[in-house]
Amino acid sequence: MSKASFTSRRAPVHHYVLAVILGAILTIAVALLVGASNPGDFWPAAGIGALCAAYPAMSLGTRVFVSRHTVTRDQHGEQSVELQWMRQAGAGAFLDVLVATIVAAVVLAVGRFQIEALPVLLGLVALSALDAGLRYLAVRHRALK
Repeated sequence: MSKASFTSRRAPVHHYVLAVILGAILTIAVALLVGASNPGDFWPAAGIGALCAAYPAMSLGTRVFVSRHTVTRDQHGEQSVELQWMRQAGAGAFLDVLVATIVAAVVLAVGRFQIEALPVLLGLVALSALDAGLRYLAVRHRALK
């Protein structure tokens, strides 16, 4: 991650056209996949898929073709305070999730419990996101005090 600043430069017009074309192709592809997954209601499903995919697809097209001309990379972005805070929070959250996983595995092995894996894995993902977020807020609060 690095800090980026926007410039007043503009990309060539054909790069904007390429961004829109890529976004449209990706949107149509997603719409067709969603529609094909629901053949009984193809057009409503395809329309919903297109609405959900349009913004991310256009954003990807802009990122690929336009941002190279309109955004300059900060040479010292890797040294930002926020990135250091995020690294500290991520390292702490990783250890917390690792310990929670080991404890859960031991409890399941010793207790011979039979549970579904999907809810446990989703819980671990939620735990890691929540833990990293809370750790980031704590590190930020300590640093700004």
